[in-house]
Amino acid sequence: MRIDFRMDGGFAALPGFAKPVTIDCEGLPPAQTARLRDLVQRAHFFSLPVKSRVPRLPDARAYTIAVDDGQQCRTVTIEEPIENPALRDLVTELRERASVVRSDR
Repeated sequence: MRIDFRMDGGFAALPGFAKPVTIDCEGLPPAQTARLRDLVQRAHFFSLPVKSRVPRLPDARAYTIAVDDGQQCRTVTIEEPIENPALRDLVTELRERASVVRSDR
């Protein structure tokens, strides 16, 4: 599974955090890959609308996530506030993974 993740907006726009990050699950330990797969499944990612239907708040962040699991691909944009707890968990995990990827560069 491959996940592209980008974060835009927020109170203080920090260019380093806006750079897209690719998370290739083949390079992760099996437990982390399993966690990401579980979060994608629990969020019903492949059934989500392409763009969230939440009205955009000033200074809110938007997350663009593209997931390719080898059988299907989907790109969605999710805006804060994220009401779906499973989707919120996925975004939190992707933010953490993105932080690790950025620090390894």
